[in-house]
Amino acid sequence: MVFKAVHYSQIAEGEVAECGAEGTKVRWLITKDDGAENFAMRIFEMNPGGHSPHHSHKWEHEVFILSGECVVVCENERKKTGPGYAIFIPPNAMHHFRNEGSEVLKFLCLVPLHK
Repeated sequence: MVFKAVHYSQIAEGEVAECGAEGTKVRWLITKDDGAENFAMRIFEMNPGGHSPHHSHKWEHEVFILSGECVVVCENERKKTGPGYAIFIPPNAMHHFRNEGSEVLKFLCLVPLHK
């Protein structure tokens, strides 16, 4: 087992390059490279007007909004959220996040590791 304690700003940041994403960066905070066996933790930073692609995948994920405002679209539902919101996206659900606020949106996202 490997112990890790690092400030998120020390982890490399990368653009979300998926088709349909705009103004969004990600840092992979905890991954299998750190010894994680079940989940990966990421932090996203989305500029005002930025968004993730409208997509789905076979796995669930959990999101926690740290700062900023966003609209989450999941299937036929649309919800305005902000700091303190916990969001569950079920497997295979079409979804996306859009920063409709005036400040950078920051949120944690946890996904299962693919073995």
